[in-house]
Amino acid sequence: MAFTVVEWFVLAFSILAIVKILTVSFNPKGWLNLVEGLYKSSMLLFVAELVLAAILFYHLLREITIVQILAGLVLGALLTGMTFAAYGRETIDWGKKILKGKTLLNRVWLPLLVWLALSVWALSVIL
Repeated sequence: MAFTVVEWFVLAFSILAIVKILTVSFNPKGWLNLVEGLYKSSMLLFVAELVLAAILFYHLLREITIVQILAGLVLGALLTGMTFAAYGRETIDWGKKILKGKTLLNRVWLPLLVWLALSVWALSVIL
């Protein structure tokens, strides 16, 4: 069976999600070690994720609309929110720590710009 680019992304994501869930369930420190290793070169991770996101976005737009893409992002955000809600106090403390430093916009301007562009685009299609 020949997979599309989108199906390859979903295949990789699904396998990684299952591995993550099993690893966190049985060896949480092992998972933390892996994550720490990934975040040691956070700029490389950022660029790799940006490139992969751009590739996936391009291929998704060939199959579905921006509104459908944003609906998928809303679903992901809600599921992520559920996870963060389980650690509400820690999430608030983490948010306060991030906001204390005055570099928030310097560090996340590109993702914020992408979110803004996607949101405006979806609104322009819906309205």
